Amino acid sequence: MRPVPAPSPRHLARLLTRPLGWLSERLGNRFYLVLAALVVAATGLAIATGTDLGMKSQAYDLVMRNRFRTPAPDPRIVLVDIDEASLAAMAPEYGRWPWPRTVMAELVEGLAQAGVAAVVFDVVFADLDRGQPDSDQHLRDVAASHPQTYFAMIRLDAANDRLSRLELAHLAGVTPLPDAVPGATAAAVVPYFFDVLDGRRLGTINLFAGRDGIARTYHVHRDVHGYRMFSLAANVVAGLGGELPASPDILLNWRGPPPAYRSVPFHLLHQQLLRGTGELAAGLADRIVIVGSTAPALFDIRPTPVAQAHTGVEILATAMDNLRNRDYLKELPDWIYFLVAAGAVFLLAAAFRNNVDELLLRTAFTVMQGAFLALTYLFLNYTTWFVDLTAPFTAAFAYFILAGFYHRVLVLRRNGHPWLSSALDPGRTAQVLLLVCRVTAPAARRARVHRILQRQSGLTRYGAAAPQLFGTAPLFEKLHEDVALFYWLVPPEKTCTALLDLCRMLEQSLLALGASGDGTGLRLALHSTRFTVESRDDWARQGKEAFATALLLAERPARGSVVLSESFSETCHTCQDARIPQRLEQLGLAPAGATASP
Repeated sequence: MRPVPAPSPRHLARLLTRPLGWLSERLGNRFYLVLAALVVAATGLAIATGTDLGMKSQAYDLVMRNRFRTPAPDPRIVLVDIDEASLAAMAPEYGRWPWPRTVMAELVEGLAQAGVAAVVFDVVFADLDRGQPDSDQHLRDVAASHPQTYFAMIRLDAANDRLSRLELAHLAGVTPLPDAVPGATAAAVVPYFFDVLDGRRLGTINLFAGRDGIARTYHVHRDVHGYRMFSLAANVVAGLGGELPASPDILLNWRGPPPAYRSVPFHLLHQQLLRGTGELAAGLADRIVIVGSTAPALFDIRPTPVAQAHTGVEILATAMDNLRNRDYLKELPDWIYFLVAAGAVFLLAAAFRNNVDELLLRTAFTVMQGAFLALTYLFLNYTTWFVDLTAPFTAAFAYFILAGFYHRVLVLRRNGHPWLSSALDPGRTAQVLLLVCRVTAPAARRARVHRILQRQSGLTRYGAAAPQLFGTAPLFEKLHEDVALFYWLVPPEKTCTALLDLCRMLEQSLLALGASGDGTGLRLALHSTRFTVESRDDWARQGKEAFATALLLAERPARGSVVLSESFSETCHTCQDARIPQRLEQLGLAPAGATASP
């Protein structure tokens, strides 16, 4: 007994691909609407759940790095920079960082005399210096007597709130809400002199970066146990009379890569204040002075869209600038993005379903996708709106790829491709209806007629088009430039169905061209053949002969605009129930015996 040969990889592949071809025949062009509904539903779900695979952040980062119109930093915000030069210059007298608290107290006193609007510390004075209690007391007294000073605290993990003794009601810059819990505590690192601070003079400096560690937003507030804890940037702006947004976070409108803000080295300013010269301090009147560090040794550095190493004090300044000038970035509601995505997808679905010219479709799709990208880019350059069109872009792209793949499957199936159809399998009998359209008209009008015919063939159930017979052979292409070939390849039992399919295609084409073919000189030649696919070449010869016969029919002089071969007439006779449209019957399509429909 002979062993059964193992199936070849090609055979196994056909087992997977032929069901796809069968499905394409059953669904036809209806698939495009079904696919559109699925893509739109998936897009809506992704928008509702915030599942964007990081594309929104990437779009924001890309535009921020490449803007040609960057807002200027607010000149009223000045940084007093604890840089590497200041650390080195202050070390001989004050030692390594952290310096004695009296240094900061002296800075505040000098800046107050210079008439600054606010002194903001991006430094947390958390612990007492047990070796210099007088220095600590000096800073406490200065903080208590200078209301224009603002200080930072760090919010810790909420899981530790129950272990903390720091009552929210006793913290400056914290506002009770209607549901405030009496005696609620919060885990936080606060200045040791927090008890002398009042009003808005204390705020958090936590930086909530994205999953990739990049800082794009800044928090305005966080609600904790019925209390609203504001960020330091928000409390400074509110303390100076500014209005805060209702949202808990803002999307930062960066002022370009650092250094963006005017900066004064700490050691030079401190020395001048002690000497009483005040040249640097004189230029700080009515300014918001932020004291912070850009020294890498102090590790206050984060990645942002505009810089891999963005110092915390610059980020704080940016947030304060955005809030003070109310030019932080705003976003459209999600439902607008959903509507844009749905509109784009259903436009593409309509184009695919109606078999729009492929070049036109690709051009329109490219323009649409380019418009999505251009709008996102231009809005961030000319407005304070971040119009994130990545969802419509992705939805349209996904639909176009899937619909294009399905269209390819549909075409290959109708052409009898062995991976998607069994029509040309050995032993199979195939019925072929051939339609040759010859247009004796000027080139522009001829091209229009061919586009209409090809479009209508794509709307049929079984029709396949061969508009360019000899595209790579200029001589033969020139000889047949006025000819377009269409054919229907079906099993014998579907002959009548294919005939009606062909008739509907012609009827719709003539409607699009006008009752008389729009003066195009349209000649139609119809022929049919039937053959059994065998191992020898007889069936291929029959197919070639049928093809040549159809071409010759279109070239023969005839009284009417429709020429039928004898075999096609016989095919019509076999389909007694076929209702030939009256328009085609008048042109001579239906021979005696076939039924014409009104």
